[in-house]
Amino acid sequence: MTMRTLLTLACAVFLVVAAPSALARPTLPSDLERARELMAKELYAEAIAPLEKEIENNPGNEPAYLLLIEACERAGKTEQAVEMCRRLLKVSRNEETLRQARITLLRLTRRDVEERTHAVLGKTDLNDHLRIKFPTITDEQWRRLEVVEDSQYVPNAELGMNVPPFEWTTRHFRVFACNEELAKLVAENSEIYLDFMSKRLFGGREWSFRLPILVYKDEADYIGVGGAPQGSHGVTSAQFFGRSNIIMLFQLVEVQNPDRSRRTVMYKYAIDSILYHELTHAMLNEFFGLETPQWLHEAVAGRMEQTRDHYLEAARLARAVVAGEYFRLRDLFDQEGYPARVSLFYETAAIVVLYLFEAGDEAMYTFLSELGKYPRKTRHDHACAAVFGIPVEGAVEEFEKRWVQWMTRRYVKDLEPDPSEPAPKTLAVSTDAVLQPRVDEMGTFRSLSNWRDVDLNTLKGFAGVGGSVQDWQASGGRLRCDVPKGQTSFLGIRMKEVAPVVVECEVKWIGDPADGSGWIGFNQFDADKLDTQVNVMARFTDGSPHVLHCLLADELALYMDGQLVARTNAFIPSQDSRDIDYPLALVTASSLEVTKLRVAPIERFAGTPPPPPEGQDPNQPQP
Repeated sequence: MTMRTLLTLACAVFLVVAAPSALARPTLPSDLERARELMAKELYAEAIAPLEKEIENNPGNEPAYLLLIEACERAGKTEQAVEMCRRLLKVSRNEETLRQARITLLRLTRRDVEERTHAVLGKTDLNDHLRIKFPTITDEQWRRLEVVEDSQYVPNAELGMNVPPFEWTTRHFRVFACNEELAKLVAENSEIYLDFMSKRLFGGREWSFRLPILVYKDEADYIGVGGAPQGSHGVTSAQFFGRSNIIMLFQLVEVQNPDRSRRTVMYKYAIDSILYHELTHAMLNEFFGLETPQWLHEAVAGRMEQTRDHYLEAARLARAVVAGEYFRLRDLFDQEGYPARVSLFYETAAIVVLYLFEAGDEAMYTFLSELGKYPRKTRHDHACAAVFGIPVEGAVEEFEKRWVQWMTRRYVKDLEPDPSEPAPKTLAVSTDAVLQPRVDEMGTFRSLSNWRDVDLNTLKGFAGVGGSVQDWQASGGRLRCDVPKGQTSFLGIRMKEVAPVVVECEVKWIGDPADGSGWIGFNQFDADKLDTQVNVMARFTDGSPHVLHCLLADELALYMDGQLVARTNAFIPSQDSRDIDYPLALVTASSLEVTKLRVAPIERFAGTPPPPPEGQDPNQPQP
């Protein structure tokens, strides 16, 4: 036996003898294991410290994050749980972990949204959390952007169509326009928008291709050269698998001068708002393919239009929602096409999406993601359950209940008069000199010969707010509205005429005589057929027919039997007034009949009314 063999045997004997001692040494549990033991004993507060230590030593330990979030929530440390959810959303790359973090975060933060009141959010919420800060466009820059530098469209083999001549390319966009600076601006603003949306609303998803955006010279070229649908002001086309392959807009729009001549100007609304509407469609197509329902596509795209006051629009619709005039959410979610009451359909969808977004940046991404995970029949229940942290069964109905309650709390004060605002000018003060017309308005109305009679045998030329059109009937040359006491109903009048314009009609109050009187008048609608809350009203105290004249110019004025009864500043739309199909609406808080309804544009007003007698205070009522 050699010395080497003896040494080998000795080492083996030593190891055999030493091994039991080494194996018997107790192993200390890891911080994660210790935390799990404490959680099993329901010692949630005590489990927080070892989990924090584990994450400090191993920042990528996702199970430790999930356990810490649970421990904080169960220990009543909601703020810390929320913070850990947000940290996990930044560090994780596992889709299921991200899903759990989003759903937990929504559950933890939803209570604050549900309890938030009118006083917290304010009347219109000027600090819209989805308002993006783009570089300011100066008046001088707008004038440069209006210039058509070259409108010779050129064939593009890749796109298979003729495109504007100037091209500006960025990482994610190729913009073609008839003005080089405009192409650059659209491309750069689109990058800003994509970055915001990807980080804030789409879970950091990457945009994987370069999207063409074509800005044609005007609407005629947009339709004739680009092939866009008639009546659209922006379009996003999608291939059969969902991915967008092009966006089209136009640069110039026609407007009317005060003398009724026409000119073309820069279509600012296309750059400030429509562009982002269409980009949202493109992102939904890219990130979620064909899984996004049509109602959600349009509502989310509308929510991201940057020039709209979404909270004020919701306030205008609140009275209809509180009164039960809205599209039932189960019906809304199940729609595959466009229903008969399409305006109510879109109005309801818009406020539903506003409510979803209030839960935070993760809400919409979670909702959209869950829709793609489940069968069509149950997908909305699963999506609602994930966003609200509620049981899947009946989740849509629970969603609807909470949404209506939120609308009631959020906007109930918007439906009440604001004591800090001046009262509307009505009959009692209509003799104030401030309210007197600067021209002979009634003389102008009497001199008009270009009246257009409105067909009162059908409701095809009218539109309501919410479901208010159902309160009205048209037959035998007569409109009739039946509304319960305390309820207001609107009926928009389709008009091709633009301001200044006058509407004339004969109105008869047919309300309950026990009520003593009824209020009837006119209201302005905006381009979306929404109540602008600008109205002029007359009080009816008998059942006799009375003639009303409503003037829409820079002011809104109402005459009853030739006497001025109300006047207020008119709502001035941001877009071309020709885009407003229903600029005026009949509004009533009582039952009525309307006959002899007609409309006339005003080319020129008659002379100024006579001044008050010498020595008379112009602010005092005239005899």
